[in-house]
Amino acid sequence: MAAQIVLHLLRAKLLAPVMVLVLTVGAIAAVWLLVDRASSSNGAEVQAGSLKLTLANLGDAPFRAEGAPGAAAAAGAAIRADEQLLSRGLANGSQAGAPGVLLADGRESLIALVPVIQSIYVAAQQKGGVAALGRGLPELVALLTNRLAAVNGVLGELSRADAARATGARNQIKLGAAAVMLLLVAAFAFFYFRSISAKETVERLAEEKQALLGESRVEARTDALTDLPNRRALGVDLTRSIAEPPGPQELLLAMFDLDGFKQYNDTFGHAAGDALLRRLGGRLSVAAATVGSAYRLGGDEFCLLARCNPDIAEKLLGDTTEALQASGEGWQISCSRGAVWIPSEAATETQALALADERMYAHKTSRASASRQATDALLQVITEQNACLDEHVERVSELAGAVAEALGEPEHEVWRVRLAGRLHDVGKTAIPAAILEKPGPLNEREWAFVRRHPVIGERIVAVAPALASTAELIRSSHERIDGQGYPDGLAGQDIPLGSRIIAVCDAFDAMTSERPYRGRTDVAGAIAELRRHAGSQFDADVVDAFCGLSTLQRGEGELHATAAAA
Repeated sequence: MAAQIVLHLLRAKLLAPVMVLVLTVGAIAAVWLLVDRASSSNGAEVQAGSLKLTLANLGDAPFRAEGAPGAAAAAGAAIRADEQLLSRGLANGSQAGAPGVLLADGRESLIALVPVIQSIYVAAQQKGGVAALGRGLPELVALLTNRLAAVNGVLGELSRADAARATGARNQIKLGAAAVMLLLVAAFAFFYFRSISAKETVERLAEEKQALLGESRVEARTDALTDLPNRRALGVDLTRSIAEPPGPQELLLAMFDLDGFKQYNDTFGHAAGDALLRRLGGRLSVAAATVGSAYRLGGDEFCLLARCNPDIAEKLLGDTTEALQASGEGWQISCSRGAVWIPSEAATETQALALADERMYAHKTSRASASRQATDALLQVITEQNACLDEHVERVSELAGAVAEALGEPEHEVWRVRLAGRLHDVGKTAIPAAILEKPGPLNEREWAFVRRHPVIGERIVAVAPALASTAELIRSSHERIDGQGYPDGLAGQDIPLGSRIIAVCDAFDAMTSERPYRGRTDVAGAIAELRRHAGSQFDADVVDAFCGLSTLQRGEGELHATAAAA
């Protein structure tokens, strides 16, 4: 393993720098340890001197036990403190590396000293003090002196050993510091000469880096899918254009949002959707190239920035709007737009973007009113064919909207479900009236006609961009939870929720309405039938929400439904 590392470093031409670095770090670490060792030895030497003073104080302490009141207690406390300091000092000497034999002698001498100290201390507290010992006093003092001398001798040896170690450590520090300086000089020389030889390489790398930085800046301002400038590029260009001195031509900012793209993407897949965005982006770029620039802001949103006169702007907006339109069998893409003049309508970048966005969505909303017109036209076709069918889809629409609200769907989804409920039978306009109004059961051939109406309905509404969002719900409005429905045999959660809602409401209204081939069922009976088929034909959660509506009654030929009170 070590050989492989060395080989790798040699190939990378890093062995010498690494060796110098390792040696330098090692030398610095060694000097650091030596300094620490010297400090420790100096500290031990100082401590040994302190212990000598403590020993002297210990020898004198028992004689201070006589005299003034409280002297005995103070002397006793001093004796205990000095004994503890000496014991700890000998223990620390063991940790600092002092000779074990010497430390053992010191501990034995200290242990032998303690009884003598105690004897003098006890005598000092008696009447007459230590003088009362008479002839025994000189012997006791001599014994104290000898044992103090023994301990003092050990402390002296420890002090001399610590001094020797400190001197050795200081010499080693000097040698280590010299070695470190030499290694640092060698490392400096190595890298200095290496930097000279690598100057051309560094300059070349700097040039390459600058080139790559330029490419990165271009990439950061370019949309990866369409190769158009992106939102960041728009911000930079818009800020720069607003800062330019005013001239005869104003700045036109237009924002575009595709209508019908989500359905196209969901129907044909993301790859087809990306291809369509690239194609539309290319067409927009060509349309804007004469006087301005096109941008992709993300998703299905595009933008135009141009400096032009109002007479040119109308044609420019028409061309760019047309560039963002496309259609095919069963699908159509158009766009909503919002435009603003700078500086006459907006003075800053933020104001311009906000106003253009507001106008774009106002345009989208006004286009949405076209969905109502298209819906009314289709419903009029239904009415002309069968007035009862028109009443049926109105009731289903009202019920479906109430159930969607009860299930907590957002407002826009409630609107979509309600609209799909009104249009779910539009495909029946292609079925002969003789089949729809037949008083008896349908045969297999007639059922085949009937089963086609969801697909026909999907194709009809998909042609109108304003109604295209309902196409999926209409196609699946006759599917069943158990997979036995038509036209695709979808099951469970694969069926869109809106379609599951319409299926329940459609069945309820059918059961509670007069039909040529049977009478109507009352509300209670219809609800019981829905519950019986919940989980097989119908979604159980939808059935529960439907049955929880606060009002389910027929009056004056109309069915009213509202969400249940909380």
